[in-house]
Order: sequence, then structure tokens, then C-alpha cells
Amino acid sequence: MKQTPTGVSSPILRVHDLISKAAWHAAALALGLVVVIFAYEVTMRYVFSAPTRWASDVVSFLLLVTVFLAAPWLARQRGHVAVTILPEMLPPRAEQIVVATGYVVAAIVSFLAAWICIGETALLYGRDTMTLTSFRIPKWWLLAVISYGLLDCGLQFLRAAFERNAEGRKISPGESAF
Repeated sequence: MKQTPTGVSSPILRVHDLISKAAWHAAALALGLVVVIFAYEVTMRYVFSAPTRWASDVVSFLLLVTVFLAAPWLARQRGHVAVTILPEMLPPRAEQIVVATGYVVAAIVSFLAAWICIGETALLYGRDTMTLTSFRIPKWWLLAVISYGLLDCGLQFLRAAFERNAEGRKISPGESAF
């Protein structure tokens, strides 16, 4: 049962979708840079016998960026892995409740993880902590990306919990899965 959202009427939700979609495109760009940097590193190492010191570090940073910028849009499109055998065996109303409850639990976990990351980001910022890599950057940059990804995933999961019912139709304003 894959449900993808359709039209969004609220201006705030449209802006939220635009931000998530922009992050998705930034993730795609970061992944493209991973390919370019790896190609550069392989060429430098094996053709010119001059390996870089920074490529591996930058690639690891970009992979983190890719995951946490792409995850919210993936959640919005309901593209994450889901084990649907139990909900699909239930009557439609029970299926709706189980799926919505799963989204609420996912939102709570995402918000709690984001809360922890935001606290750590502030701590790392205050201490001016740098990565322990050959290509050094402030650690808070990475934690800020993780915090954004978790927070936006939480928002997308919360939206998913209340946006649709099991049949895929939009839930009317007075209706909820709960």
C-alpha cells in the first residue's frame, strides 16, 4: 500500500514541500559531487600517482549530506521501506489506524532524535569543535544537516499520519485516523 500525497492547499504546507524538494535537489547535487570527487581521486591516484588527502573526507561528508537532505522528500513521497503485510490483512478502518499510528511513532522518534541533535549542534558550535579529519570543518555543520533532516522527516511523518486514510482519499477536516 503506497500512498503518495496529492495536492496541497495550505500555503504553509506548500512552502514546506518546496523546502523539502529543494533539499532533495541539494542531496542529488551532493551525490553527483561524490561521483566527481571519486573519479578525480581514482585518476589522481592511479594515473598520476598523486593521491589526494581530502577526497575521502569530503566524500564522507557529502554522503551524510545526501542522506539527511534526501530523507524528508523521500518521506513525503512515501518512498521509504514499509512492511505492509499486517496492515493489508486488516479491515480498511483498522489499516488506517495502524498506518497512521506508525507515522505518529516515526514522527515522535524523529522529533526526539532532532532534539538531541539540535542540542549537540549548539554544544559543538559553542565549543568550535572541528572534525578530526585531514580536511577539517566545524562539526556543527554536519550536525545541523542531520538536525534538519530529522526535524523535517518528523514533520513529513506527522503530515502523513493525518493526511490520508487507508483508501488513499484525503481526510476531510473533521476526520482523523484517531
